[in-house]
Amino acid sequence: MLRAGIVAIASLWTSAAFAVSPTVGSVSPAGGKLGVDIEITLSGARLDDAKELILYDAGIKVVTLQPSKDGKTVKSLLRIAPDCALGEHQLRLRTLTGLSELRTFFVGALPVNKEVEPNNELSKAQIVPANTTVTGVITAEDADYFKVEAKKGERFSVEVEAIRLGRALFDAYVAVLDDDGKIVAECDDSVLFLQDPVISFIAKKSGFYYVMLRDTSWGGGNDSHYRLHLGSFPRPTAVFPPGGQAGTDVKVQFLGDPAGSLETVVHLPKTAAGDFPLIAESQGLKAPSANRFRVSPFPNVLESAGNHDQAHATASLREGPVAFNGIISLPGESDWFSFKAARKQALEIAVYARRVRSPLDPVLQLLDIKGKVIDSNDDAAGVDSVIKFTPEEAGVYYLKIFDQLRSGGADYVYRIEIRPPASSVTLGIPEVARNDTQSRQFIAVARGNRMATLLNVKRANFNGDLTFSIPGLPPGVSLHAEMMPAGVDTMPWVFAATPEAELSSSLVEPLARPRAADKTVESAYRHKLELVRAGNDQVYYATHTDRLPVAVIQEVPFELTLEAPSVPLVRSGSMKLRVKADRRPGFDDPISVKMLWNPPGISSETEVIIPKGKSAAEYAINAKGDAALATWKIVALASAPHKGGTIFTSSDLTPIRVTEPFIVGKISPVTTEAGKTIQIKCALDQKEPFEGKAVARLVGLPDKVTAPDKEITKDDKEVAFDIVLDPKIAPGSHKSLSCQVQIKKGSDTIVQAVGSGGILRIVPPKKAPAEPKKVAALETKTPGK
Repeated sequence: MLRAGIVAIASLWTSAAFAVSPTVGSVSPAGGKLGVDIEITLSGARLDDAKELILYDAGIKVVTLQPSKDGKTVKSLLRIAPDCALGEHQLRLRTLTGLSELRTFFVGALPVNKEVEPNNELSKAQIVPANTTVTGVITAEDADYFKVEAKKGERFSVEVEAIRLGRALFDAYVAVLDDDGKIVAECDDSVLFLQDPVISFIAKKSGFYYVMLRDTSWGGGNDSHYRLHLGSFPRPTAVFPPGGQAGTDVKVQFLGDPAGSLETVVHLPKTAAGDFPLIAESQGLKAPSANRFRVSPFPNVLESAGNHDQAHATASLREGPVAFNGIISLPGESDWFSFKAARKQALEIAVYARRVRSPLDPVLQLLDIKGKVIDSNDDAAGVDSVIKFTPEEAGVYYLKIFDQLRSGGADYVYRIEIRPPASSVTLGIPEVARNDTQSRQFIAVARGNRMATLLNVKRANFNGDLTFSIPGLPPGVSLHAEMMPAGVDTMPWVFAATPEAELSSSLVEPLARPRAADKTVESAYRHKLELVRAGNDQVYYATHTDRLPVAVIQEVPFELTLEAPSVPLVRSGSMKLRVKADRRPGFDDPISVKMLWNPPGISSETEVIIPKGKSAAEYAINAKGDAALATWKIVALASAPHKGGTIFTSSDLTPIRVTEPFIVGKISPVTTEAGKTIQIKCALDQKEPFEGKAVARLVGLPDKVTAPDKEITKDDKEVAFDIVLDPKIAPGSHKSLSCQVQIKKGSDTIVQAVGSGGILRIVPPKKAPAEPKKVAALETKTPGK
């Protein structure tokens, strides 16, 4: 059964077996209108076996999907419902061989017209009807002019979607000019839409107005697409109150529109949803984009008139979570609130201003009943303020809020939520490469095979063990995930597909739960996709999703196995794991193998290669002396270049047990001279008996020093190495000697370091004492002779 928003088609022609994942670079046009059908073109590579267009939200139906034979484009007919949500919609393509990047498509309420060149001068302005969306491109040093008729006393609104399209760093500037070419209004950036400008005013006279659009620095390029909305539609800049309690009906006002505020009643969802978009509507016309509104579990308290000092603070009459709502309506103004707090009850006090796209840059102060500042905060959550507070005494406390620059205005709205700190867990997949938020941020698992990913967890006010589940996986797909212990925030997941799994996809919401039955946490999956990034790695525009795409794709030409060792990995030890590739006939390319994750205290080689035509390799791992003692599950990720792309698959989770060392030792320091033969002894404290004989090797010796290996048994208390020093070795101190012991168990070997930090001092030979000088006897004469 096909779900809404996805259509399956029969492949027009069959791709070569074992093709690789698709890539989609652009979607054109960038948007469409409510209630109409529109054909879009997805451009990229390896698209010839396209099977599904996955849409993240309801309201758009895929009617047809037509890939080109050269694999560079896919055409799709979309049917946009009359009640489809306005604004950004996310999509990605599934082919037989993988999932594409996430791209966006915009839905508007106005008829769409294309820009027609030449229109780069006022005299050549393109005439368009009011209440139209114009689509176009700004090339380098280009400006597009449009001529629109308006009536005196009517609203004239302009809104630009440019950087929000996620194509390029297109920092748009828009100006409205009169018949004389004088600027009536202009805008570069906006708080409401970041780098995208917005203008709305009341026309002072009837006639034609000119709208000029360009890049603010006269830049541009082939990727600088825009959607320019022109007309008499409402364009408020804020909503008051800026939030409401889940499951209630809230009377709201849209503020900042030049024709005056607009009122409506909003029916809020029964569960807290965070951001909740609200669209203003007036005289049958809708604003092109939503205003932000926050939904949370807390009851609203609206500011009272004159709450500009402590004596007139707006009070919450109840003890417990609450949401204060207000407006800093004048420059220099401050608003005050009071609330009751219990002794030793931890609280989190969070301001939502810039996060609901208010121009307010809030500063929040917490004060006691005497007006003494207990704490203050400016920018804990981006521009917004957050204070964490545990009262020493029960009583009434006060909040003071003002703009950091002492500004104010009719749309300087804010919301202050007071609540006990929530225990929460946020799940996500870490970036596989720096500044890459698209690669492997989905699961494409081949039939009869496996695919692994890393899972990262951010705990808040909770540090217990976690278990995981993912409802709604595609038929035939299962999740292999171990319990995540407290103190660990990253572990691997493995997705396995049966050989009979249906080639399909699902958008799923991974869940985390505390292992302890008496604990509850809020769990959410979050993925931030950075669509526009520029110099200094600054992100200018990003979109977010709370669902993970999981798809079953056609078979890949090999399967990877990471063999479980039969012996433990001991602290201060090492081992070589065997990885095997089961190659399908006709595939003999080299395979890169990487350990996806190392448990605490474990390190591994960066990469090993299974050579062309070979089926196995060894992967070295090491344990530090303080490696966490446990049985961990590890996984190897394999990749191979194929058909112009890359194939990915993985092993299953493979157990590895980390234990205390079998033997503890201490090497006695030795001082000697070049050319000497001496013994270096290592005292042995055997903790775990072993069968047969083990090999002891002295490692860390300098050049020109040799020591043959020795054999030891479980009964030996000491091992002595015979050391031979070359006569020409230079004097010096060598402090990294250790005894490496190799204990054979079946086909595996336990390798561990014993007595690390041994010292060998080589000193110059002593000089022989000098012989006493012989003094000749003096001849004496007898006087008188």
